[in-house]
Amino acid sequence: MGLMNDHENRVRLLIDEDVLSGEYIGCHPCVCTSSLKIRTSDITERFLPAVRHDFTLVRLSGED
Repeated sequence: MGLMNDHENRVRLLIDEDVLSGEYIGCHPCVCTSSLKIRTSDITERFLPAVRHDFTLVRLSGED
């Protein structure tokens, strides 16, 4: 959610392929006392375009 404060696009968002394949993503809305459960598609199709950011898909698991 902090990407909404990155107006100069200095932050590069990396999303693990296992996280991206899930229906929901859990995150903190820049408030440590709260958590959000958001549909992954809403993050990639609505939130990221609204804050003018993209993401890079990565693979963090050690399995091939």
